[in-house]
Amino acid sequence: MSPDKRKQFQAQQAAPLYAPSGARLDETDLKILRLLQTGARESIQAIAERIQLSHSGTLHRLRRLEESGAVLRYMAELDETIFEAWPIFWIDIAFTRHRADERGRFEKAIADAPEVMEAIEFIGEFDLVLKAALRNAAHWPALKASIDPDAEFIDRAQLRPVARIVKRAVPHPQLEAGQA
Repeated sequence: MSPDKRKQFQAQQAAPLYAPSGARLDETDLKILRLLQTGARESIQAIAERIQLSHSGTLHRLRRLEESGAVLRYMAELDETIFEAWPIFWIDIAFTRHRADERGRFEKAIADAPEVMEAIEFIGEFDLVLKAALRNAAHWPALKASIDPDAEFIDRAQLRPVARIVKRAVPHPQLEAGQA
């Protein structure tokens, strides 16, 4: 990022950040989050040294970040190309006009479907986007039948197979180096 773009971005991102619990995240919290997003396998001691805080202080802050909901889980990011037999599809879904409170059964079916890796609700032409691993596009009808067996929620869907990932934004832009 050029120095001018970095300054412009920093000016736009000056608002404080808060954990889901409502706890305000300070500069040390943001440093820890940046390090976790770029390398969660680092030891507590290595993180402590990088942020210039004691081991116990770092451990305390990390536990607080977990308890506050800012850190949800630790997991490895895998290169999805190793799963060539099950390519990734983004599936745009437009809902039939059901009330949001009636969708619990549908959302549970999505949560229970092992092929669905991620589900994101949107505002716009499509209401939901699924990230799913399918053997091929021909397996979509079976997944659709498993998540909407009575065809009451999905009005229409569009499958977009992933060709390749050009960029992954890690860490989150508000944790950009120099920000925290």
